[in-house]
Amino acid sequence: MPFGHSSIYPNQYVMFMGSAGTRKSTAINIGAKLLKGTGYSKFAADRVSKEKFLMMMSSIDEADLDDPDALLELTVDEPAESYIVAEEFTDFTGMNNMEFYTMLTKLWDCPSEYLHPKIHGKDVEVNKPTVSILSGNTAQGFSLAFPAEALGNGFLSRVILVYGETTGRKITFPKPIEAHKRDRLIEHLKEIKKLSGSCELTEEAKAICDRIYKEYIPLDDHRFVGYANRRFTHLLKLAMVLAATRLSTIITHEDIIKANTLLYVTELKMPRALGEFGKSKYSDVASSIIDILHSAKRPVTVNELWKKTQKDFNKLAEFHDVLKNLQQAEKIQTMKMGNIVGFVPCTKPAQEWKEDLLQLDWLTLEELE
Repeated sequence: MPFGHSSIYPNQYVMFMGSAGTRKSTAINIGAKLLKGTGYSKFAADRVSKEKFLMMMSSIDEADLDDPDALLELTVDEPAESYIVAEEFTDFTGMNNMEFYTMLTKLWDCPSEYLHPKIHGKDVEVNKPTVSILSGNTAQGFSLAFPAEALGNGFLSRVILVYGETTGRKITFPKPIEAHKRDRLIEHLKEIKKLSGSCELTEEAKAICDRIYKEYIPLDDHRFVGYANRRFTHLLKLAMVLAATRLSTIITHEDIIKANTLLYVTELKMPRALGEFGKSKYSDVASSIIDILHSAKRPVTVNELWKKTQKDFNKLAEFHDVLKNLQQAEKIQTMKMGNIVGFVPCTKPAQEWKEDLLQLDWLTLEELE
């Protein structure tokens, strides 16, 4: 979609966040299988270096790796495309791979070309690189994948963190998707694949966009300052996807409202997706404490928290310091329920969008939980 002096493309970086057992991998695999059913094959390898990733996008064969002449200013006419599907994002990139993150940051905008200098002594030029990501992670895995300094890196502002928590429901034998429903989805995806050309906004959609852009209040969390600056671009990307599901390149006001609704309900839990990610050496255990409180049905006493986390501390005083810091940061608070006095998580009110900018009845009850 033309946007000022550049263009916006509907590729997205999405990371499902949640503790083990929230079925992140199940959801990711279902999506990947549906795409494979359409004949789509531009998936990235499960684990690959930054250089090999670019070579694969540029259609350089494995045999060419030993032939420097094959790498000389390689250019292809078709856009270079890659879909990163990683059940555990850390398994794909490795830990603290800032060079890889920086490259993915640049590719999010789908530049007309990406020139990587000196692979095997020659430059590799990637034509119109288009990269999408569907991945999963836990708060602990996230802190391993990204150093605290990554908060200032543009990559995280380009990722939509979708947080899910354990529902408590247990299904011994999950039912497979009905064949006719799967086939209908696959055929519809094939129709979407045929779309081409530029997306356009209706005048009514532009008016709604203007209101959303000007009325948006950033998340009350300093870690999402970068995301807030790109929130409008995320909105337009998502609206393009929603229009495509209607097999259209015309973005209507309803597409914009639905995109805003999806972002709104996702943003409610984005701070929880990061846990206590930061520079503190106790950030992981602080995240664990908050997760424990969220999963509890009643206030959790100090003794109960200590029993669950004592292995993460050298002494009791450190544990009390973490609790005190979480209280002062308004992440947890004390509550009395009957004879029990303990901690519960703090909840902050979400941005109060005007009713005509949301369409909550479009979502399922499960999505609204």
